[in-house]
Amino acid sequence: MNQIILTIGRQFGSGGREIGKQLASKLEISYYDKELLGEAARLSGLCKDYLEQRDEFSTNSLLYSFIMGTRTLTGQPSLEELAWKAQRDAVESAAKQGSCVIVGRCADVILKDSPHLLRVFLSAPEEQRIAHVSQRDNLTFQEAAAKIRRMERSRAAYYQAFTGQKWGQADNYDICLNVSPFGVEQTVQLILEIAKSV
Repeated sequence: MNQIILTIGRQFGSGGREIGKQLASKLEISYYDKELLGEAARLSGLCKDYLEQRDEFSTNSLLYSFIMGTRTLTGQPSLEELAWKAQRDAVESAAKQGSCVIVGRCADVILKDSPHLLRVFLSAPEEQRIAHVSQRDNLTFQEAAAKIRRMERSRAAYYQAFTGQKWGQADNYDICLNVSPFGVEQTVQLILEIAKSV
């Protein structure tokens, strides 16, 4: 197979990370998710702990941004903007290294003009995601549901703030798959089949 870059956006609890890891393993290519935060820290000089705190989280609240020091009145880049640039640079750097799978990190938008790119978005019914997160994170169903809502609000706000686009919108992806009817293994196989034509 020629060089390929797979980006995976996903609803929280849909199995996107596991699917991404399996794809990378079967294709024998690099896998990136939170690993890119270390690279972003290295490239930018920002503290990795700070980048982890800002990971896929933002807010559109101007007041909140001033309180948190994420916007400046002088026109200088804010820490939040510097963190975004660091992550963007890390995604671009990873893609330049060769074939890879990148989960999250707004990679579908950052790399949208890259050749040999396949942008995937994974979803699953809410009740299935609640059950998965409940078991995985040892939470009650109510706690898991609340965590999913919180994480998805954060992802959507972050994506909107830095890409100007709506998170999870089909137009931003080449494939949108509901994992539920297929399961993880068959979803991986479906993506592999489609990836052959990229």
